[in-house]
Amino acid sequence: MGLRTRLLRIPHVYEVLTNGLGKPGGREWLVDELIQAEPGMRILDVGCGTASILGLLPEVTYIGIDHNPDYIAKARRAFGDRGAFVTVDVADKEFQQLGSFDRVLALGLLRHLDDTSCIQLMQSISECLTPTGRLITFDNSLVKGQHPVAWVLSKVDRGRFSRSPEGYRAIIETAFEIKTEVVRHDLMRVPYSHAAFVSQLPQP
Repeated sequence: MGLRTRLLRIPHVYEVLTNGLGKPGGREWLVDELIQAEPGMRILDVGCGTASILGLLPEVTYIGIDHNPDYIAKARRAFGDRGAFVTVDVADKEFQQLGSFDRVLALGLLRHLDDTSCIQLMQSISECLTPTGRLITFDNSLVKGQHPVAWVLSKVDRGRFSRSPEGYRAIIETAFEIKTEVVRHDLMRVPYSHAAFVSQLPQP
């Protein structure tokens, strides 16, 4: 494990780098325009990190899951009983017992998974989403014509599977219909590109 990876496993370092580099209003845009959570909804945050997005959500039933127990411990300290925070994998039996959700968030997650793992994740999420629910994904992206610095930052990202918007779309469409696709180049204090998708279960 390299030094950068070890450092990013430390909750404080992770928060500084993931939240500190964002421009004001970026996460609010994500919450207001894409997640669109309403009070009382059940929300699952897959790969939740320290669950910082919860601070921007209304009163919802929030469950955050992550592989890193240090992130989960930090989320519990920060939010207490505002949410449930669990170290679990979507392939575990415990995941199947979490119930169904109105929103499933995969924020900065797909870039850490290879295609096979992403497709398996899509299938698992499709089985826990309500018929009217939405999946929201948000990742850095390799976009034709993007700033060279943005391209380099995506290529050297800790996540080894940064993709083009078309690459993310192909994975999501193995289990979902995409309702909204947005590419943004202005959410960070440094040149950076993001691809965001809001998706639903296939409609009859």
